[in-house]
Amino acid sequence: MAGKFPLSPWEITEEGFAPENLRENESLFALANGFIGMRGNLEERIATGAESIQATLLNGVFESSPIVYGEGAYGYAKNHETICNVMDGKSLLLYAGDEALDLGRCDIHSHLRTLDMRRGVLRRSFLWHTKDGAELSVEMTRLVSLTHQQLAAVRADVRCLSGETRLRLVSELRPTEISEGDPNDPRNAAGKNRSLHTDRLEAQGDLLLMEQSTARSGFHIFCAVQNRCTAGGTGTVDGSAALWETEAELQAGEFFRIEKSICYTAERIGKQTMSAASPDEACRLCKDAPAFDTLLQEQEACLDAFWEQAGLSIEGDDALLQGLRFNLFHLFQSAGRDGRRNISAKGLTGEGYEGHYFWDTEAYMFPVFLFTEPSIARKLLEYRYFILPQARERARVLGHAKGALFPWRTIDGEEVSAYFPAGTAQIHIDGDIAHAVREYWQATQDLEFLAESGAEILVETARLYYSHGFFSEGKGGRFVLNCVTGPDEYNVLVNNNVYTNMVAEENFRSARAAMCLLKEKAPAAWARLCGALGYTEEEGAAWMEAADRMYYPAPRDGIIPQDDDFLDRQPWPLESIPAENRPLLIHYHGLQIYRAMVCKQADLILAMTVFGDRFTKEEKRKNFRFYDHVTTHDSSLSMAVFSILACEIGELDTAYRYFMSSARLDLEDIQGNTKDGLHMANMAGAWNGLVKGFGGMRCRDGALHFSPVCPEEWTSYSFRLGFRGRLIEVRVTRDGADYRLLRGEKLTVFSYGQAVTLLPEA
Repeated sequence: MAGKFPLSPWEITEEGFAPENLRENESLFALANGFIGMRGNLEERIATGAESIQATLLNGVFESSPIVYGEGAYGYAKNHETICNVMDGKSLLLYAGDEALDLGRCDIHSHLRTLDMRRGVLRRSFLWHTKDGAELSVEMTRLVSLTHQQLAAVRADVRCLSGETRLRLVSELRPTEISEGDPNDPRNAAGKNRSLHTDRLEAQGDLLLMEQSTARSGFHIFCAVQNRCTAGGTGTVDGSAALWETEAELQAGEFFRIEKSICYTAERIGKQTMSAASPDEACRLCKDAPAFDTLLQEQEACLDAFWEQAGLSIEGDDALLQGLRFNLFHLFQSAGRDGRRNISAKGLTGEGYEGHYFWDTEAYMFPVFLFTEPSIARKLLEYRYFILPQARERARVLGHAKGALFPWRTIDGEEVSAYFPAGTAQIHIDGDIAHAVREYWQATQDLEFLAESGAEILVETARLYYSHGFFSEGKGGRFVLNCVTGPDEYNVLVNNNVYTNMVAEENFRSARAAMCLLKEKAPAAWARLCGALGYTEEEGAAWMEAADRMYYPAPRDGIIPQDDDFLDRQPWPLESIPAENRPLLIHYHGLQIYRAMVCKQADLILAMTVFGDRFTKEEKRKNFRFYDHVTTHDSSLSMAVFSILACEIGELDTAYRYFMSSARLDLEDIQGNTKDGLHMANMAGAWNGLVKGFGGMRCRDGALHFSPVCPEEWTSYSFRLGFRGRLIEVRVTRDGADYRLLRGEKLTVFSYGQAVTLLPEA
C-alpha cells in the first residue's frame, strides 16, 4: 500500500467508501480532455454524511465581475475572471423500489472506484443489498473523450444476482450546486460571482437540452444528453432540471444497461474565443456520438499513442511509478489543444485559483509537453500569441510605449490579479514565455511557428524588458530591472531579481537571434514582421547591449542574493514557525513576511536549474544549502526544483526526499488542499525531477545532454523523449546509462560530456 491507495502501475483504486475523503478523491478521479473537465463526483451526487464539491468545468469559459477596491488606483486590474461551473450532465440516480441509492444509508458492499490511466476511464462497482431483498451488482463507467473534444459519456450496468426488485434509473441534466469554498483562502474561488442563468431547458424524447449563460462575460453554454436504453424511457422537465426516466422489473440473472452521451458546446457573444455553438449543434453532436464501445476503443488507442511517446518506468519503487504516471495522465488530459485555451493551475479538476493560467504553464508544464506531445506544446504557445493584443495594451497602461506584458493570471488575456505586488510586478512571465518559445525552436526546428507567431512574441517581450529597465550609473552603467517580483512571492517589488534578469537577458538574445534566423531562412516572413512591428537592426543591437551589460547582485561569501537586498533582511528561522501557521500568506500580514529573509519557493534555485551553465558546481552547492534553510516550500512549485539541483550537486538523499514529496503530493494530499483541484505545475515538476534531475537532461545548442544518476532506492529507471522528430529512450542503472533510438533518423546525444551517436534500430 501507498497511502490510502493500493499500489498499481496503471490504476488508482479507492477500496470501500470513506466519506471524509470524498472531496479530495473527486479531484483525484477527475476526467478531462482539454475542454471538458468532470470532477470525480458520484453519479448519484449525494452520499449522506459526506461533503462534496460538484463541478463540471469548461476550459476558457468564465464569468467576470468587477474587482472592488477599498482604495483603487490607476492601472489596477479591473475584473475578476472565474471559470464557470456549468450544468451537470453526468448524474444518474438509481432506485430499487422506493429506496434511492445513497452510499451513506444503503447496504453497500465491495465498493471500488478505479481511475484507469491506460484506458482513460473511471470505473466504479459495488454490491447493493436492497431493502426489498434483492442483491444488485452495479458497474458504472465514465469517460471524457480525448478524440471528440465536446463529448463525454457514462454507462451503467445493473445485474440482479438474487431476489427481485423494480429498478428505476433517472438521468439528470441540472445546474451544478456551487461550493462556496473558504473565504479566508485566496487560492480558491470563494465569494466570486460564477453563477449561470438557465435560458432553456427541454426534454425531447430521449434527448435532454439545457442552455446557460453568463451575465457579464457573454458566454452561452449548451449541453445535450442523449439517453440510450433497450427498455425505453420518458423525458420531463422538473423545476430547474431535465430528467429522463426508465424502469424495469429485475429478477435473478437479469441485466439492465443505460448509456448516456453528454455534449457541451459554448460560444461567446461579442468576442469569438471559440467556435460558434448552438443548441441544434449540441443536439446533433450528441445524437451522432459514437457508440460507447467505440468511444472506449478510441480512448484506449489515444492513450496507447501517448504512453508510447511518454513512457517511463522505475524498478524498485512502485509508489513512485504510480505517482509519476498519475501526474502525466492528468497533465495530458487537462491541456488545451486549440490555441485558444491554456492549462490552468488546477487543470480541470477543481475551481482552485479560479481556473486561471499562470507562468506555471511555460516554466513547469510546457517542457513535459515539448518532449512528449510537441503538438500540444505548440498550441500552448499559440494561446500566448492569441492574447498578445491584450498583453500589448497592458504594457501601454503601465507606461511602456512598446512591447507587451503578459498577464500574471488570466483566462481571457486580461490581467485579473488584484494584488499587483505579487501579480503584475512578476514581469518574469514575459521571459518564461520567451524561454518556452526558444526551447520549442531548439527541440522542433519548427520554422513555420517561429515565422507565424514565435518571433513576434520574442520581439514584443524583449521590448517590454528594454522599456522597463535602464543603464544605471549607480551600477557602473549596467542594465538594471528595478521594482519587480521574482518567482518567490514572499519578496516583492525588489530590484534586480536574479531570475528575472536572467530570463530578460536570454529574451534579448533570443529575439535578436530569431529575427536574424528569419532573415536568412524565411526572408518574406522577416520582411513582413519588420514592417508590421517596426523592427530595425538598430533595435536588435540595443537589446544585445542590454544583454551584455545586464547587472547581477554580487555574491557575499559565496552566497548569491536573489535580489539586491535579500541578504540585508532579518532572518526568520523556519523552525520558529508553527506547522499550523503554514502557508505564511494566510497567517501573517504581507509586511511581516516581506521584511524577513524568507522564501515561499525556489527562486535563485530555479535560476540555477534553468541557467545552470552560468554557475559553478561549488556555487550551486553552497547556495542550495543556504536557500534550503530559508525556504518554506509553501508553494507546490518549490520542491521539484530543489530536487533537480540537489541531484546535480550530488546530494541524492535530499533530492530523493524532495522528489518523493513532489511526485505523490496530490495522491497523499501533502499540502492539504487537493480537494480544490490538483497541482498541475507540481505534477510537471515531478516529471522534470525525473528527467532533468536524476536523468540530468539538458538541451544545449540544439543537442541533448545527459548526466544521469540512479538513487540507491531504485534498481533502474527509464524515460522517453521526443526530439526533432525522433523518439529516444534513456535507461539508467546503477552501472551507467543506455540510449536507444526508437524512431527517426540517427541522432547524436551527449552522455556525461561524451558524444554518443544513436542509429535506428533494425
